[in-house]
Amino acid sequence: MSGFKRLIHEVHRRSIWQVLAIYLAISWFVLQVVEVLTGAYGLPPWFPGLAAALLFIGLPFTLATAFVQEGGPSKATLDPTQLPDLDDHELEPAATAGGPSVGLRRLFNWRNVLVIGVACFAVWGVDAAVWLFVGFPGLVVKAEAADLFSERDEVVVAEFVNETDESALGYAVHEAVVTDLDGSDYVEVLDQAELTGVLERMRLPATATVTEEVAIDAARREGCPVVISGSVTRLGSGYQLSARIVEAASGEVVVRVRETAAGEDDVIATVERLSRLVRRHLGESLGDLRRSEPLPQVTTGSLEALELYANGSYYGRIGRTDLAIALLEQAVQLDTAFATAYRALSIYYGNMGYLSEGQRYVDLAYAHSERLERRERYLVGALYHAWRLRFDSTVYYYELEIERDPGSYVATMNLGDTYERMGRYEESERLYRRGVELVPDRPTAYINLASVTRTLGDHAAADSALAVLVADYPDTYRTLDAQVMNPLYAGDFDAAEAAAGVMALDSRPYVSTWGHLYLSSLAALHGDIGATLAYADTAVELGLTSGLRLASYLALFNLEYAMLAAGAPERALPLAERAREAALQETELVLGNVGLGVLATGYALAGDLERTREPLLRLDHVIGSGALGSMGIGEGVRGIIALQEGRVEDAIEHLRRSRAENGDVLLRAIGLLLGDAYAAAGRMEDAAAYYDSLTSSYRLHFTDQGMYGPTRPIAHERAASVYLTLGDTAKAVAHLSAFTDLWRDADPELQPRVESALRLLSQLTRGR
Repeated sequence: MSGFKRLIHEVHRRSIWQVLAIYLAISWFVLQVVEVLTGAYGLPPWFPGLAAALLFIGLPFTLATAFVQEGGPSKATLDPTQLPDLDDHELEPAATAGGPSVGLRRLFNWRNVLVIGVACFAVWGVDAAVWLFVGFPGLVVKAEAADLFSERDEVVVAEFVNETDESALGYAVHEAVVTDLDGSDYVEVLDQAELTGVLERMRLPATATVTEEVAIDAARREGCPVVISGSVTRLGSGYQLSARIVEAASGEVVVRVRETAAGEDDVIATVERLSRLVRRHLGESLGDLRRSEPLPQVTTGSLEALELYANGSYYGRIGRTDLAIALLEQAVQLDTAFATAYRALSIYYGNMGYLSEGQRYVDLAYAHSERLERRERYLVGALYHAWRLRFDSTVYYYELEIERDPGSYVATMNLGDTYERMGRYEESERLYRRGVELVPDRPTAYINLASVTRTLGDHAAADSALAVLVADYPDTYRTLDAQVMNPLYAGDFDAAEAAAGVMALDSRPYVSTWGHLYLSSLAALHGDIGATLAYADTAVELGLTSGLRLASYLALFNLEYAMLAAGAPERALPLAERAREAALQETELVLGNVGLGVLATGYALAGDLERTREPLLRLDHVIGSGALGSMGIGEGVRGIIALQEGRVEDAIEHLRRSRAENGDVLLRAIGLLLGDAYAAAGRMEDAAAYYDSLTSSYRLHFTDQGMYGPTRPIAHERAASVYLTLGDTAKAVAHLSAFTDLWRDADPELQPRVESALRLLSQLTRGR
């Protein structure tokens, strides 16, 4: 057998594999310990590599020792033809036949392995200690601040306290420290421009003294993990320069360092030594980081108020509006000039339908907007004009903000919302999709996208957005609302009614009120007058008692047209009388506009033109003052009055003005009245077009959702009559079929109309 083959044979025979496995296991453990020590004590990243190299070098020596100490091969394993003819007494007493020499065994033994291993790692330990406790000029070593700082983090440097009689010395030391820290490869100093912006949001002048307290506030706002502060004091004929590393999140002092300058000429060199000590404590960290997230960059003089605003905004983003409002109201109690917090409260209250609170808060935001930076001022200005229905001004401010910051999610989404209100649906959809790209984890983006894509008839896209809402934000008010409106848009009335029922049973008044409003509308869709009245009664009562007066007025408005469709508009007047006092006493502009308009509409539809006069005059005063943009409600009431009095052309003119004043958005009530006016004028094709617009979910405006149920059946019924006049039997049949299908189970008092439609339908389809 060749020598190489014998060597391979011996490797397999001996326990070298076990030794290798043990060595690798010990090496892994040692490297883990070294990694922990490196991270905990700020050792440079090549220290683990040094340990690995030492272990790698020791591996062949350890394996050789195992080979030598095992001894020579046994006779049973050697080829007897290759053995020399020797007697046993000629062999060395410490060796076996064919084994290594005594010299090798003395060199390769386990004691030497242990001694060499300890020596190598002693060298490693000495290197680490020297690096840690002595350091090297120009290199950064971290110690106590290890868990606070990571490479290229920003620090805020407070102005150094000058306790000498040399007025410029503190400033000079501060500037020298900033310059030295900023020249580091590891440390970033918050620059003066950024700091000035933070001071403005803190309602401090740009020239304000950045004390340690102010610096901590600024650092927490910007998400900087630490603050550097310090002082300069006299020490005999020299100076003592001290610095402190303060954890911004807690305000605790983590590290104190000091250096002594022999005299004025030694100050700069001392600053360099002091900065080097700070930098060593802020060196690269492999440990866990402990840092705060940047706070929102909004203007307030109170850090506590800002933190409440940040938490409130978070809950608002995930749809927990109740928690958001509670935190934001605490914030504005701490800082009564906190304009952006007022703006957020206005949005959250407005989204729930609490218009009184919403308008009060937007007015407060606007009143305190003078000192805001541009971004905040644009957003507050846009919302202020939106509440006053001045949508052109709203668009102007949001476009200014998007021009300033194309990535502004807030301006993008709110401009989309404004366009949707103005009936510019395609532009609105584009902005909503952009908003989803910018921030894909906000429920509002999907709520709005579902709304506008339904309006545009893109039900697949709306279903996709709704699926995200239901999966990720199932219990929020806006998701529940979307689960009613989206099936309604798609014509799935059973699903819409089931979702509205869930809302009506909710313990939150602002959810339950809207649920009853929707149930009233859906009952009207099927001709259930009793349920329509009962649900509307509950919605009005809940809204008036809980402060949700917008829902009360809209429930009454829907009921007025439901009773018009039932042929008994006077049946809505008892509820109108219940809401009369609140409507006449409204002081908030938008609520006054809606409440007075709804009250006047109810009287006008019932033919009580005398009682229509008072709310209509008050409504004219609100609009005429210029304080509020018109939604066209007053012109709509005048159109009803003109129809009642037989002035058909006047009615058409008033109703067309109503549409124009509402941004050219055709609300369903105005569409129905225009259809009636054109039919009375003998312009049947125009009448048919308006009736047709009410029989499809296409272009269903999101502010007009509750009117879907009351207006659709009557639109089908009247469209059938108009198409018969035009001689279009096929379309007449289609509308009659739809009408009888919707009112198949209508109340007994409505069944004569259903039976008449069925007879006519039978006549028209006979012989087909």
